Amino acid sequence: MSEPTNRLVSEGAEEELYKVYTIHEHGEVELVDYLGADSSVARAARTSYQRSEGKTAEHDKKLIMRLWKDRHTSPFEMVNLTFRIRLPIFVMRQHVRHRTASLNEWSFRYTECPDIFYVPAEDDVRSQHSTNKQMSGEPLSAAESQKARKLIDESNRRSFETYKELIEIGVAREQARVVLPVSAYTQIVWSMDIRNLLHYFSLRLAPDAQKEIRDYAKVMAKIVKKGWPMIWEAYESGRS
Repeated sequence: MSEPTNRLVSEGAEEELYKVYTIHEHGEVELVDYLGADSSVARAARTSYQRSEGKTAEHDKKLIMRLWKDRHTSPFEMVNLTFRIRLPIFVMRQHVRHRTASLNEWSFRYTECPDIFYVPAEDDVRSQHSTNKQMSGEPLSAAESQKARKLIDESNRRSFETYKELIEIGVAREQARVVLPVSAYTQIVWSMDIRNLLHYFSLRLAPDAQKEIRDYAKVMAKIVKKGWPMIWEAYESGRS
């Protein structure tokens, strides 16, 4: 049971804390800590004119909506979320492009890589887009998908077997890992203020984002929507 606290608490975020969401076969997202509630944004904004007494939740909501509409977003940086995320390395490479986050990653210098790799679901093996060089197109046929998944899985197996052989003959973990594919899973603790997290969503929930990272963004967005409903409503109003 958590100890009583005088800090601002989000009831929705408290319900989401330590709830593990599974993504694909091996991926996970978990909210492990947070700082601030919806009202933290309103309180920070009112510092500008030193008037916070007698303000209700409805006052906070109206102010948050106005702040977002007017792009006065620095008060949103007073709310911070920390996630534990297990994800394939190729998704991680897109994830870390959002450089305002703080993170710490599982080290394959200290520990051995586990035998878990990403293989797309049978209905999610996609063709190359006909005009956009960085996007997927339509799903492949069932026969093509099965063949592709078999090739990916076999490649993962061979790479991991080579990795284990290198470890067994005495090669250092930091060198043996060079043979691991980007489908291998890593894990991070990832912390970001909510203003920059909303910017992350604007990019990673977009239709042209790669589906694999979009799947992670959808789960984190669900957590934000429940934990910070006023902020989420303001964000959604700006997207319409």
